[in-house]
Amino acid sequence: MTSDDLSLMRGGLVYRAMHWLGLLRSRLALPPLIAGVLVTLACLPLLLACAWEGSLLPGRVTMPLLADTSFYARFALALPLLVLAAAPADCLLRSAVRQLNRAGLVPANQHAAFDTLVARARALRDSHIPEWLCLLVALAPALLSPPVVTELTHISGWHAHADGSASAAAWWAWWVSLPLFRLVGLMWIWRFLIWTVLLWRLTRLDLDLRPPHPDGAGGIGFLGFAQQRFSALSLAGGIVLSGSCINHFVYAGQTLGNVHYLLAAYIVGSAILLLAPLALLSPALIRAKRHALLKYSALGHRAIRSFDLYWKRGQPDEDAPSLLDSPQPSALADFASVYASLARMSLVPICRGNVLWMLFSAAVPLLPLVFFAMSVDSLVSKLASILF
Repeated sequence: MTSDDLSLMRGGLVYRAMHWLGLLRSRLALPPLIAGVLVTLACLPLLLACAWEGSLLPGRVTMPLLADTSFYARFALALPLLVLAAAPADCLLRSAVRQLNRAGLVPANQHAAFDTLVARARALRDSHIPEWLCLLVALAPALLSPPVVTELTHISGWHAHADGSASAAAWWAWWVSLPLFRLVGLMWIWRFLIWTVLLWRLTRLDLDLRPPHPDGAGGIGFLGFAQQRFSALSLAGGIVLSGSCINHFVYAGQTLGNVHYLLAAYIVGSAILLLAPLALLSPALIRAKRHALLKYSALGHRAIRSFDLYWKRGQPDEDAPSLLDSPQPSALADFASVYASLARMSLVPICRGNVLWMLFSAAVPLLPLVFFAMSVDSLVSKLASILF
């Protein structure tokens, strides 16, 4: 059997470029280095250009660069987050693929099919075309339209001169900073799609699912925890959304009431979208649970009938064990526990903790909006009135 050590992040055009540059053979901490280089490339020219044009600090324009929360959110927080989160995510996803074999979920007669499945995922990862397409999509706005680096175009800011023409900083953001951010995000989305295809092809295998398994998902509950690693996408998206909303609060006079439906839709929608691929495994879990319920129901009926025949037909022999000393009641209790675990089996390999983690990851970046929407005094008094 070929190796099941599938890495979603270590292949592709960008990875080979780093290998060609010798970065992979060095002893440097690569993710922090890449994050630092990208943040510097995205931010430093903007800072220098704005300092030269006088739009770095408050005074000449309404929204200087250092007062643009969307700038911080996208390039100083979300961009390095996506880079730094890639390695831990890859580690857990690789472990999940290995676990399919370690746990015996792939029967011996399915090993060849499983190896083919992993090889196809690796081929998708190493293909040049998707990453070139990601680069093209990242550059498409710059190729098709003039610079629009903020939604608040009617406000004087670092993005435009007094006559309305785009500033040097805006041109750099439009052609370099924003495409860099889009490219990193699109590469994450491409890896997410590869993982989704892997799960879909996994449903074609006759997995050895065990419905009474303590994880409540037939033995594949660990896939839900692997899926949690894609919460980096919802966390980064929440950071960008939060920065944009704060700009609208400060410079456009909007309130939390104007965007609360948008925020709620983002939190719930991102959690559903990122967990949805696990639903591909539902048909296999449904079949396994249905067959197990029929089998265990028949087994339970036979066990109860044997128990009744032994204890209710008449008085047992004098030398027979008492009801309390007999192993039969204990066996029935154990069987009842196993059957209850089977009955509670989930039809998707998702537990409450997975859902809460996804919701939490999307919601945490939005918490600062509460403090921008109301003063600390108002927030404390409102909480006090609710609690006391």
